[in-house]
Amino acid sequence: MIAIMVDSAAGISRQEAEQLGAHYVSMTYTVDRQQFVEHYIGENGQFEPFIEQENLERRTSQVSVAAFTSAFERQLAKGRQVLCITISSRLSGTYANAVMAAKEINEDEIKVLDSRNCAGGIYFLILRAQELIAKGLTLTEVADQLIAERNRIQNVFTVNDMTNLRKSGRLGVVRLSVSTILNLRPILCLNNGTVYSKSVARGNHEQLRMLAESVPEGTMYVVLHSRENNPQLPVLQEMLHRRLGEGLELRIVSLGPVLAIHLGLTYLGVCWMDPLREDAHP
Repeated sequence: MIAIMVDSAAGISRQEAEQLGAHYVSMTYTVDRQQFVEHYIGENGQFEPFIEQENLERRTSQVSVAAFTSAFERQLAKGRQVLCITISSRLSGTYANAVMAAKEINEDEIKVLDSRNCAGGIYFLILRAQELIAKGLTLTEVADQLIAERNRIQNVFTVNDMTNLRKSGRLGVVRLSVSTILNLRPILCLNNGTVYSKSVARGNHEQLRMLAESVPEGTMYVVLHSRENNPQLPVLQEMLHRRLGEGLELRIVSLGPVLAIHLGLTYLGVCWMDPLREDAHP
């Protein structure tokens, strides 16, 4: 039996984790020198005020080697192999720590996969892993197939304020001049695990239109990254349904404190998985 393990950047609720058969390992974050553990989505309390206060020091920490070691050992003790899917190695040291823990225990029974993504992107990899496991593929075959397919996942997003992203140090090629000045809004993407600038929108309507139009026709399942009280969310939902049809399935995910610290609270994004292509490669 293969157990799927993810870090808390997967952005799933406790109920979803149980439904998906996904085991959770938590990241931590520090606010004004006080450390917190990131829990399942919906179980982190009111962390938003900490992010909105400019005078508070905020830091995030990857999952430790010790935490992975403990989590892996629990699954192996139950006679399970482990497929561990982590946040992009270009955004966090979590992947490296998971690899180190796997080497210390049993590399043959544990495979660690760098998702090159986060949140909704990890969610899609969990779904795909389930499909492959159900078909009877071995642990190594599942891991290899996911590596071959992870570039199918597209993650496009925007923020109204670049302050948090700039402070995070996680930016790739992004125009540093992009800001709310002159009503400009950055359209960003995760490309091979790194944040890049995709385009620039002028005003809220064009910002939403560009997000909606980034999702190709024929897509039937989209994960929306947004705070539930974001006033732009209903408009984006309507745009997506008009573009892709009423049969479109939307899953709305509010990001946990770790990702929100790096993005700020004005984030809004779309994530989907392109159809399987014969020319897909790692």
